[in-house]
Amino acid sequence: MRSTGHILACVLGAAAGCANANSGGDADGGGGGDGGGTGSNADASCGDACDTDGDGVVDAADDCPGTPPEIPVNMEGCSDSQVNPTLEPDFPPFGLTWTPTGDIGRAGGLTWTYTGIDRGDLFHIYWVVCDDPATPCGVSLDGAIDAPGDRWTFSTLSALGAGRIIFDGAPTILLHDNSTVSLTSRLVMTIVDGNNTPIPFATMSGLGITARTGSYGAQIPATAFTVTAIIEVQESGGSFMPYLDYYDAAQTGMGAMSSVSFGGSFYSE
Repeated sequence: MRSTGHILACVLGAAAGCANANSGGDADGGGGGDGGGTGSNADASCGDACDTDGDGVVDAADDCPGTPPEIPVNMEGCSDSQVNPTLEPDFPPFGLTWTPTGDIGRAGGLTWTYTGIDRGDLFHIYWVVCDDPATPCGVSLDGAIDAPGDRWTFSTLSALGAGRIIFDGAPTILLHDNSTVSLTSRLVMTIVDGNNTPIPFATMSGLGITARTGSYGAQIPATAFTVTAIIEVQESGGSFMPYLDYYDAAQTGMGAMSSVSFGGSFYSE
């Protein structure tokens, strides 16, 4: 974004353009009229090359005319308060490099590292958890994620301000003798910046985002961040263990399968 003072009615260096905009107008028509005024005189002398609100973006390209003085704007001439977060449609966005390592169902969990973020003139970048309306977030050890207990709900054990969020679930597993075991599941996720400093999680209302299905996310500072996540399950009275370790040790029947879904979406403004 660019920070400008409201000084000129025509952008610096556009004097010739102002004159040309008059299609051969009189000799004193170039240079932006009164050299800094706004209003009809500036418009008449500059045409589309005017910068009426003095934000550094000419009127013809300014999506937000009338920006208050001394307010930073983006390349469309809009200030932070004049834009809303929007979903980034493609991955990876911002020219970043995404590196996944580990396994979300094994000891140590899964690590997603994002580096080389080109912020351009963006005011804010956000990463939102569980925001895909086509894929429910959860874990199942007996097929598709379709039962209510397979889907995660927010845990009060989360520490949002410390960059740690936990989701709970209550899936079941079907054993080879057709007996069913009820389990407790959890997704534990942490997020840190490029210096390994925790990034706070927040609600969508706290971030000012209207998301698709996500309820929690984080505002990403600087140009890098890392997400670490692990999914664990436990039987009643037992200890939590990585869900794939538990699944591999269980006496499941033929054709049994496990399913897991979680992810993050990017929003920016």
